[in-house]
Amino acid sequence: MATVTKPTNLDPSKPRAVTDYQIMYPQQGLLWRLDQNLIPRMDLLKDEKVSKDGLTITSTLKSGLKYSDGTPVEARDVVTSFNRWKASGQSSSFIAKVVGATATNATTVVWNLTGALPDWPYLAAAQFLYINPTDRLMADPVAYFKAPVSAGPMMLEQWTPGADTMTLTANPNYWAKSKVGKITIQAIPDGASRLLNLKQGAVDYVFDLAYTGVGEVEKNKVRVYGHPLPGTYQLTTNMAKKGPLQDVFARQAISAAIDRDKVAKIGFFGTVAPACANTFRVGNPYFLCALPSKGKQNLELARQLLAKSGTPNGFAFDLTVWARAAWPEAALIIAQDLAKIGITANITVKQDTVAIQDLQAGNYEMQFSGNNAPTPILQMLNWYSPGGAWTNWSKVNDPGLVATLNAAASARTPGQIRALLLKANQQAYGNSVHIPIADRAVISASRLPKGIMETTTPGEWLVVATTPSLSTQKAPPGIG
Repeated sequence: MATVTKPTNLDPSKPRAVTDYQIMYPQQGLLWRLDQNLIPRMDLLKDEKVSKDGLTITSTLKSGLKYSDGTPVEARDVVTSFNRWKASGQSSSFIAKVVGATATNATTVVWNLTGALPDWPYLAAAQFLYINPTDRLMADPVAYFKAPVSAGPMMLEQWTPGADTMTLTANPNYWAKSKVGKITIQAIPDGASRLLNLKQGAVDYVFDLAYTGVGEVEKNKVRVYGHPLPGTYQLTTNMAKKGPLQDVFARQAISAAIDRDKVAKIGFFGTVAPACANTFRVGNPYFLCALPSKGKQNLELARQLLAKSGTPNGFAFDLTVWARAAWPEAALIIAQDLAKIGITANITVKQDTVAIQDLQAGNYEMQFSGNNAPTPILQMLNWYSPGGAWTNWSKVNDPGLVATLNAAASARTPGQIRALLLKANQQAYGNSVHIPIADRAVISASRLPKGIMETTTPGEWLVVATTPSLSTQKAPPGIG
């Protein structure tokens, strides 16, 4: 498997790039695990019950669970892993309603909530709640995550921190038998090099392939496909950085000036849909347009908004772009659109790890990037709610929007959720700290039989086939 960056951090309590949590997804233990269709399935769980008021969840582990080193998986490990997530602040907006967890015996965990949380199975299947043994984890977490044991279908065989390669092998102690015996991960940051390695047969699977040149791949040997992600490409403003972007009308002018159709069709070769809301379309039953003109370019509106901002003749700002396939090209199209109303976007392309460091340090004015989450509510919480990753980075503060999202997160009927998400999207345009551009997708390519090893569809969480299949396990009521 070729990855965009090399593995750098396996500890879920610390910030990680997609490569880190993607390749460790099949190696780590999870209460729920996302299957090929992005449906959470009971993984280490035997059963889970939610109280009528939604304020208590009781999780029961499968009996006889063991880590790859033979030690038992216990309920206290779940509590320890959750507490590390909560203390880390990593996307803590997801679990704001979870007061705490208690292990009542070796196989039972009781969760106490301040409000109903229908998205709980997706949270328990996320890359933040990897389950690891309490004693080893707490003794020395830095040393432990250099060689963690596994409660997932694969286990870590070889990795040296800082190296370009990693090897995972099948975990003999997992409750199901992996159909994949070994995965060798090779970091190949350059898109053209990933394509060349694929053509030459040096790699079998690529999650993020360069858009140009894919027609050169032998279709009878390699399956190449547009892979949707549950997320949105966006422009994110650093609200702590003084400058013209601090004016909401300037940000809304930028939104109105962008030809999202062109970005989708030319920048991303038609693999994505232009955005007309913050939330993604594919896999989202609650999607509704919320942007003015349904997200279509409106230069007249852009000029009117620019005049309201006090900079009718335009301004210049710095735009950081991650070095992902087609992202710089998409940003260039956006810059050309903004030039039509007098706005100059000075583009700098940076590797993922550097761009993330800039986000954490506040060393940016605006970034072109993307936000993924398994549900649209979680996606927007990540953008706007205190403790969300993008909230932390952008310094956005919109209490009214947060209140709407919290109501949506506790809503139990599709109609309520749809109405609240539409309101939240409208409020998001009202501040335009995150300007949606298009749905997200990558080009994936595989020499493997379909379903043996792929990421979720939509999604980026790596799934390996097992016997029995993960899809035979229970899904949340009303899903799957």
